[in-house]
Amino acid sequence: MAYNSAAGLAGMLKEGTRHFSQEDDPTNSSVVLRNISACLELSRMLSTSLGPQGRCKLVVNHLEKIMVTSDCAAILKEVEVEHPAAKLLASACKKQEEECGDNTNFVLAFAGELLWQTAQLIAKMTWQPAPEILAGYRRALDLCESKFFPALVCDSVNDFTQKDQLLQLLRPVLASKQYGSEGVLAPLVVDACLRVMKNGRVSVESVRTVKIPGASVSQSVLLDGYAAKSGVETVVTSVEKAKIAVFASGFEASSTEAKGTVLMKNADDLKNYNKSEEAKMEEIVRSIVESGVKIVVTGGNLSDMALHFLDRHQVMCLRIGSKWELRRLCQAVGATALVRLGPPTPDEMGYCDSARVQEMGGKPVTIFTNAESKLATIVLRASTTSVLNDLERAVDDGVQAVAQAAKDGRFVYGGGAVEMALSVALQQEAEKVPGLEQYALAAFGKALEVIPRTLAENAGWDSTRVLADLQSAHASVAEGTICDVGVDIDRLGDDQGSGTISMKEKAIYDLLNTKMSALRQAVDATVTILKVDQIIMSKPSGGPKM
Repeated sequence: MAYNSAAGLAGMLKEGTRHFSQEDDPTNSSVVLRNISACLELSRMLSTSLGPQGRCKLVVNHLEKIMVTSDCAAILKEVEVEHPAAKLLASACKKQEEECGDNTNFVLAFAGELLWQTAQLIAKMTWQPAPEILAGYRRALDLCESKFFPALVCDSVNDFTQKDQLLQLLRPVLASKQYGSEGVLAPLVVDACLRVMKNGRVSVESVRTVKIPGASVSQSVLLDGYAAKSGVETVVTSVEKAKIAVFASGFEASSTEAKGTVLMKNADDLKNYNKSEEAKMEEIVRSIVESGVKIVVTGGNLSDMALHFLDRHQVMCLRIGSKWELRRLCQAVGATALVRLGPPTPDEMGYCDSARVQEMGGKPVTIFTNAESKLATIVLRASTTSVLNDLERAVDDGVQAVAQAAKDGRFVYGGGAVEMALSVALQQEAEKVPGLEQYALAAFGKALEVIPRTLAENAGWDSTRVLADLQSAHASVAEGTICDVGVDIDRLGDDQGSGTISMKEKAIYDLLNTKMSALRQAVDATVTILKVDQIIMSKPSGGPKM
């Protein structure tokens, strides 16, 4: 196809490509403002989910699966964001979830507010997204990381074997996801992390959750080992001090790769053929039993003939269809999954102190317990599937928080206290900076107020009065001391309260490492969005959406 120079850029690009640039409206920075507007819509949609008193969102995905949660990362995972700039913001939240497991809503809320402050600068001073704005935001981030954050450290985890110190860390993390249930979940998560901790490090994959509908959250328990959400295939339902053989393949007679024909001339040939197959299977089962194995776990099919001989030799047999779950079982009992059908060597065998079938929520659950297990399983109980899924996300975030604390155990005050302290410090610092960067520093500090303001709004307080009290408390603090005043989220119908309270008295802390990571992700996403001056969107592939 010939290039049509008269058509300009539209003639150069493929048919169906859309293009937006500053030339559409050079005085109002149309592309930048469009991006800011899209990100603001996404940020404000989820701002009401921030904090322990945050509201839940009911999300119905493309498969008509219903999810009720206040977890920002889980909502963004199910919602299909189409705008390219808003996708950048969603990817920053996803990265924060992968690295730290917490403060994803902080990333979205702060990035949205920072973009709004930028839009105000553009409107008031007719700025384009000049280098001064971006440089000012980078400078503010560097000041927070190198100067202000280290000065706001109030406590730290010194000994990871002390349960009290880990509980102090986990209660605020779990309360932000499951407010009211942190008293039940925090001890379970702490005990699970202490059992799988090795050399002061916690592997997130070593703590597993099993969701069983029914009962209440208070009936959730911690198991030393593995729990399979299925019953056993054999009549034996309980074994003590047993060796375990795990087979990744099916437990059945192997079939040939090529088709074959067997010629049988009489009934004796048929009987002998069946007998030879039975004898071979019985020989395999007997050899496994003679090696000391009392439990057989298979990841494939289990033939009736194999089940018959396993029952005859009083061997407990369990079938697990998921390869992922099979690997978790091997990790719990110290076994190696075999691909050959035969007796395992001593190094390939696993061991458990006990294995039993127990009924939970009307369903059989097979529990393998082992005092020396490398895996801890938290059995979660709740009335509905949505609550169970939310509890699972809260537990995952709690385990991730312990893993992050093992890298850097320093604390800062939570409840919006650290954000307000940074806001006051940055706005004071902006007055000392010459040039246009001071406006960017002041806007950065102003944007940090979105966290305490949103916490106050979600808790039912007058946000204007709460912000004024917080600013007064943090501005009047003596140099070299740390102000611990934050938002009181436990209103409990008290209309006479001030809305602020000491975070030290309430024992509400945030991990410094997690907070710095969230701030960094938000600033990086914001700067990337502000650098965009053109959007070029190719025609989507495929046919029309049904």
